[in-house]
Amino acid sequence: MKTALSVIKEVLEFLSKTIKVGYEIIGHPDEIERNLPACDAVTRVGFRNVAVEHTSIDSIPFQRRDDNRFMKLLGPLERELAGKLPTPGHYQLVIPMNAIPTGINWADFRLRIREWCLKVAPNLEVGGPHTAPRHFVREVPQGVPFEATLYRWHGRDGQFKIARLCPTDLANQGEKVIYQALISRGTKVASYRKSGFRTILILESNDIALANATGIGQAFVNATKKVQSVQLPDEVYLVQTGVKPYYFHCLKFGDAIFPSAAISEEPYVS
Repeated sequence: MKTALSVIKEVLEFLSKTIKVGYEIIGHPDEIERNLPACDAVTRVGFRNVAVEHTSIDSIPFQRRDDNRFMKLLGPLERELAGKLPTPGHYQLVIPMNAIPTGINWADFRLRIREWCLKVAPNLEVGGPHTAPRHFVREVPQGVPFEATLYRWHGRDGQFKIARLCPTDLANQGEKVIYQALISRGTKVASYRKSGFRTILILESNDIALANATGIGQAFVNATKKVQSVQLPDEVYLVQTGVKPYYFHCLKFGDAIFPSAAISEEPYVS
């Protein structure tokens, strides 16, 4: 993820160019106030004082935590098993997302999965229209607390790769992430409205595999139905930083929400 300040500046640039007014970052309350909730930036856009909060979002709950566990547990197998399984063909080991539990012995579990791959790989045929389903095996390896699937595919002889299954309820998972962002970061910045500030929440996503603007937008719409309107910021922006140039999407502007939200100069000009 980009640093919060750099993304905030990008969004303010986008907003100021859209409505053709200047902006200035006045301060960073969260760097001063350590005992009470404080927003990331206080700014002036046009003639309005604006409180801004930034948060990074995953496509599913705890995705970044699972990314780290996944690579720590299974990443070394790509090197350890390369060239060790029967050819022709290459292999792909797949497990569900968020399957790896807390407090495991990484080396022990990796060894168990490695031994399982060495055991079952010789029984697999190279995947093709005449060999399915004999090109894969799916089971819970002995001593491992989750299901694993090993595939054998044509080409790239000797390579071994790891992957995770996308959740079947990805939309619901994304809604949970957005809801948590709204009740924590969104509610925090919305509280500045009592002091006369216009309020902005920035949602940053850099997931180019599972996330897309339409899906996040719909998850946002669904999540807002579970949050009181007074707890919502005046404006919400999605910034996709997994691509360059960044993609900016307005999810909420005043009372209008995705896909009907449209930026207006009205709140910022006298």
